[in-house]
Amino acid sequence: MNEIYTSSKKKFKTVFEMLVKTNDSYELGEAALPAYAHKNPMIDWLFWKRIQIAYNHANNTKKAKNKILDFGCGSGVLSYMLAQNNHDVIACDIEFSPLNLVKKSIKFPSNIHFVEGNILHKNLESNSFDIIYALDVLEHIDDLEPYIKLFDQLLTPDGLILVSGPTENSLYKLGRKLAGNRFTGDYHVTNITKIKKAFSPYLEVSSLRKLLFPVVLFELFEAQKKTTTPV
Repeated sequence: MNEIYTSSKKKFKTVFEMLVKTNDSYELGEAALPAYAHKNPMIDWLFWKRIQIAYNHANNTKKAKNKILDFGCGSGVLSYMLAQNNHDVIACDIEFSPLNLVKKSIKFPSNIHFVEGNILHKNLESNSFDIIYALDVLEHIDDLEPYIKLFDQLLTPDGLILVSGPTENSLYKLGRKLAGNRFTGDYHVTNITKIKKAFSPYLEVSSLRKLLFPVVLFELFEAQKKTTTPV
């Protein structure tokens, strides 16, 4: 499993480095390609660690093969890794400009189904996903409630959602400025604490991992369907 992560990271980072050198588009910044291509070891660790945690998370479940929704798939790197390990993946994003550039250099596995556009308007099967990933995407959405309700509807009874997002504390904002103006975040409308709070009325939420240097910059949490108490 670690071999898939390591080899995939090397492959994608090489492509990302090439793309950010030759393309200065706003869409590449939205997909965080400048961050994933960064040569600073701390920035490299901070961004790729969330991908690694999500990849390992899927492979550590009881099922050897999961049906997974990668919500806000961006460049497609997580979807690629999961599909390499034989999971069935639906990868969705509001638009695929960065992904289409990556696809020119990397062939994606056939067990990924790509869905472009607003997922609220797509006809996905209820109770069909074992895992839903929403990595560093929900902080861009003003009204989270419709998406959280949809996630709850799409999950299998024992399914899990894994969410990551920034804390938006002062050190996080300073680091973003120091990293350069090609980094995402200037239009974040919320933070991971508020996202967790938005999930709580609908799903059981538990903290999974905090990424810090020297304070918490990103947090990952899990959510699952609420258990009903017998009357």
